[in-house]
Amino acid sequence: MAGNGPRYQFDPAALERNLSGFDDAARRAMIDDLVEELRDRAEAITAAAGAGDREALALEAYALRSCAAICGARALIDLAESLGDKGGSRPGRPQELAKVARARVAETVRALELWRSGETERKAEEEC
Repeated sequence: MAGNGPRYQFDPAALERNLSGFDDAARRAMIDDLVEELRDRAEAITAAAGAGDREALALEAYALRSCAAICGARALIDLAESLGDKGGSRPGRPQELAKVARARVAETVRALELWRSGETERKAEEEC
């Protein structure tokens, strides 16, 4: 997968599959919760890396991977797996990965928000 397309940030088909069976209000709430959780995980990863707490870093990476799997964010899944290996053994590596995680989470959140606004517009057009 190329690193510059929307599917790199998240996979709408995966998100649709994971949210199927819920009404529109529940889907919107779940996406809002997912966006908030992604942001929280990025902050927690940054804090754990800054503190040098490799155990907390591994736990937060696992939580980020779980969130990323819901929306099929392959880049975040791969990054979380790297972080889950406790950030590597090279000094400064966990902090580097935490910066990348924060940036990729921000990209994914922007893509999710754009997708959500497009979904809302399509639903409104369908109802007319």
